[in-house]
Amino acid sequence: MKKVLLAGTAIAGVALLASPAKADLKLDLGGYFRGYMVYADNDEVGGTSSYENLRSFEFKKDAEVHFTGETTTDMGLTVGVHAEMKLLGNGLGGYGGSLGIGGGGFNNVLYPYYQDGTTGTSSMIDESYIYFSGGWGRVNFGNEDGAAYLLQVAAPSADSNIDGLRPTIQGFNSDVWNDGSADQDWYDPLNYENYGSGGYVWVNSVLGYDNAQFRSTDRITYLTPKWNGFQAGVSYAPNAGQLAIGNGTWGMSYDDVNEGFYEHLWEASARWDGEFQGFGISVGGGYSDASPMNDTGSGTGDFGDDDYTTWDAGLNLSWQGWSLGGAYLHSNTGTSGPDADYRVWDVGLGWDNGPWHLGASWWNGRWEQNAYGSSFTSPVGDDLEVDRYAVGGGYTYGPGMSFRGAVAWLEVDNGTSTDPEPSQLQVTLGTDVNF
Repeated sequence: MKKVLLAGTAIAGVALLASPAKADLKLDLGGYFRGYMVYADNDEVGGTSSYENLRSFEFKKDAEVHFTGETTTDMGLTVGVHAEMKLLGNGLGGYGGSLGIGGGGFNNVLYPYYQDGTTGTSSMIDESYIYFSGGWGRVNFGNEDGAAYLLQVAAPSADSNIDGLRPTIQGFNSDVWNDGSADQDWYDPLNYENYGSGGYVWVNSVLGYDNAQFRSTDRITYLTPKWNGFQAGVSYAPNAGQLAIGNGTWGMSYDDVNEGFYEHLWEASARWDGEFQGFGISVGGGYSDASPMNDTGSGTGDFGDDDYTTWDAGLNLSWQGWSLGGAYLHSNTGTSGPDADYRVWDVGLGWDNGPWHLGASWWNGRWEQNAYGSSFTSPVGDDLEVDRYAVGGGYTYGPGMSFRGAVAWLEVDNGTSTDPEPSQLQVTLGTDVNF
C-alpha cells in the first residue's frame, strides 16, 4: 500500500508539473550573416614565435541566429524572451569570458569562466534575457548589454562592421603594435594572473568604442520611455561573469577572489534624438562603474586593484543624406595610480542616397603605459597611440541585404625611436544580410 501511495504521489506530481499554462508568445526568428574577404598587411618585422608570419588573406565571418517570443497581455503589458546564438563554425570559439570588456579594450577572450580555450565549439549563446515593456518604459533581465551601450550615440562609418561602434570584422593584429613583431603578449592580463601553468590565451584588441564592460553578465536594466526624444537608462549586476554549466543550480559564486574580478556593476546613460529646421540631432552619454572583489588598497598599479570606471559621450548631426558625428570614450582601465588611462576619439562622415552609402572615419586610441596594468617595457616604454583611417561604401541590393567594401590603415606611435614604426593596411569586401 505504501508503495502504491508513493507511486500515486509521484504521478500526481508529474501531472501537475507537466501541464502548466503556457505563455502565448508569438515566436519570431531572425539574425544576420556577415561574410568578408579580408586582406591585411600587418607589417610584422622579426619575431621568433609561431605567430611570426601572419597570413595576408583570409575569409572572415560573423553570424548569429536570434529567437524572440513576445506577447501583450490584456492589461497592456508586453512580455518577451530573446536569445541569440553565435554560429562560430568549427574553429576555436565559445570562450565566454567573464569580462568581455568593450571600447577597444580586451574585447575577446578574458578569464574563461567555463572553457579553458583548448577546445572548440560550433556555437554558443551570446545573449538570453526576458523583457517587460509598457507606457512606463522597459525592463531587461538576463544576459544583455547594459544601458550605457544600449543608448550610446555612434559616429557615422565607412562600414559599421569594420569601423563602427562595435566592429565584428578585423584583420589587424594588436601584437604588432608592440614593436613590430608578432606574438609579444601585449597587455594580456592572463600573463599577470599566471593563468593555468604559466600559459597564455591570445587576446586581440578590437578597435571599437562601445561602453559595454563585462558583456557576458546577467544584469537588470531599466529604460525610460521616450519623452520628446529624451530617454535614459540604468543597469545593475551583482558580479561580473556567469557560469554556463548548471545555470541557476550551480550555487553561489566565490566572493573576495583574486584581483581582476569585479562586482557591483552599475551603468547609467541618457540620450536625446530630435530635429531642428531639417537637421537631425542625436546626443548622449553614459557611465559605468564596477568594484574589485579583492580590493587590497595597495595601489600597486595592477589590473583589478581599483574601481573600473568608463564614460562616453557622442554627437551626431544629419542633413539631406549627409551625417557628421563624433564620439569619445575614457576609462581608468581598473588600474590605480598614474599613467593607466585609456581613451578613444572617433569621428565619421557619411552620405546616403537611396541604396548607396559612402563613408569615412578616423579612430584614435591612446593607452597610457600602465593601462590595464600592462607595464609596457622596452621597446615600448611610453604611451601607445594608434590612429585608424577608413574609407568605404556599400550598396543595398535588397531589404536587409548589402554589399560592402572598405580600406583601412593604421599608424602607430609606440613611444620608441624606431623608424619606421609599425603600420598596417586592411582591405575588406563582403556582404551583410539581416533576416
